[in-house]
Amino acid sequence: MGVSDWLARSRENGPENIRQWATGTAGNAGYTYGTHYVVTGLMVLAIALYPLTQGYGSIVALAVAIVVMAGRRMLENQVRRDLSDLEEAKTQFTRTRNADYLEFIRLRVNQMLADNKMLRPETKATLGEYLTWAEKRAG
Repeated sequence: MGVSDWLARSRENGPENIRQWATGTAGNAGYTYGTHYVVTGLMVLAIALYPLTQGYGSIVALAVAIVVMAGRRMLENQVRRDLSDLEEAKTQFTRTRNADYLEFIRLRVNQMLADNKMLRPETKATLGEYLTWAEKRAG
């Protein structure tokens, strides 16, 4: 979506678009919850710590912010790979009718739901659809 599209939509629901932009929920939000509130808080903390610690506290706060952003990126990439694997298992089951693919889908979805607490509701719904699909075919 380009700026001109955003501006065209803003004529109809401008305040909502501004709220989405300000909270970081505009556009594709990804598979996991955003970390923008945490990172912003760490940046504010870095500003507050700067005069008190001659900059050393700021370096620590900003390093933690970088770790948080890198962690979310790693989680996003892992979820993206896992969803790709689930789609491939679905395709392979359709092609071969090998029940091992259904078992893989079931186990992987359950592990993702148990391990990753940062999944957005839309991602959880997608995983639920894969699980329902696999259980329906497993009989």
